[in-house]
Amino acid sequence: MIPPTDAVLNRLSQEFPYADLSAATGGFSSSARLGEGTYGTVFSGILRDGTEVAIKALASPKEGGFREEVEVLSRFRHPNLVILMGFARNGRERYLVYELLPGGDVNCRLNRDPAFTWRQRLNVILDAALGLSHLHGSRPQVFHRDVKTQNILMDRNGTGKVADFGLACLAQPNQDRLAVSQTSGTIGYADPLYIRTGVVTEKSEVYSLGMVLLEVLTGRPPALQHPNGRIEYQFDHINGDLKRLYPMVDRRGKWPEALAQRVGGLALQCTCEHEACRPSFVDIVKQLRAWLRDEQFQFPEPQRPLGPADSPP
Repeated sequence: MIPPTDAVLNRLSQEFPYADLSAATGGFSSSARLGEGTYGTVFSGILRDGTEVAIKALASPKEGGFREEVEVLSRFRHPNLVILMGFARNGRERYLVYELLPGGDVNCRLNRDPAFTWRQRLNVILDAALGLSHLHGSRPQVFHRDVKTQNILMDRNGTGKVADFGLACLAQPNQDRLAVSQTSGTIGYADPLYIRTGVVTEKSEVYSLGMVLLEVLTGRPPALQHPNGRIEYQFDHINGDLKRLYPMVDRRGKWPEALAQRVGGLALQCTCEHEACRPSFVDIVKQLRAWLRDEQFQFPEPQRPLGPADSPP
C-alpha cells in the first residue's frame, strides 16, 4: 500500500499542525495512550480550543490502513461511524484525528461497573448495525472486515459508533462481493467461509456481528487464546442449538427470558454456516428496533436462576 496522495488527504476537512497534536498528547506520552488500532497506536488529547480528540499514530503508512480510513470515513459519513476530523503529517509519519469517544469500547464495557443492562447492550448493537447497514447500502459497497466489540465505541451518551477502518475495502460500484488477496479479521469474529474462500460479502460481516451479539448476550468473547497458544472457541459446542446457549446468558444484563431467547436465535441465524440463511443488516436493524420497542420488555422481568454456567470465566 502506497502512502495516500495529497489529493486524497485534502478531501478531509482539516490538516492539523503536527506540533498541535504533539502538544495535545504531551508529546504522545504513555499516559495519553488509549490502545492499539489495526495499524497504529491511539492516544487521547486536548486541542488548544479544548476539543477532546483521539489521535492514531500510524505505524507505517506504507503498510496500509491510513489510506483506507481516509477513503472510507471521508466519503461515507454516518452518525454511527466514528467522525474523522482531520490528519497531520510529520515527514513520512501520518496521524489521523478523530472525535474522542469517552464511553470506551463494548468489550471493556461488558466487564465494567455499573452493570451494562440488556437495553444498553441492544441499543449499542443497533447503532453498530445502522452504521454497517449504511456502508453496505452505499455504492460502492464498503466492507469493514474487522467487526468486533473492540471496534464498537461509545460516546458519553452511550451511542455506539463503528471504528477502526484500517482493513476496510471497497467493492466495484456494481458488485456485492470482493475477492481479496489476503484475508483479515480477528479470530473468533471472522467468518470461516470468508477466511476459506477469500471472498468478502455483506453476509461475512453479518457473521461477525452475530458473534458480537453472542458476546453481548453472554458476556463471553467468541475465542480465548491460552498462554500456550491454544485457541478455545466459546460457542462451538452450541452447534446452532438455542437450548445450549441459554444457560450461558449473562445475568448482569438482566435479560428478560423471552428476549434472551430471541436475541440468541438471531445471533445463531447470523452465524449460520450457510450464507443464504443469514439475515441482511437491514433485517437485523428492523428486528432489534422491534424488540427495543416491544411493550412486554419495557419493565424488568423477574430473573429465574440460570445456573453457574452463565457467568463469564
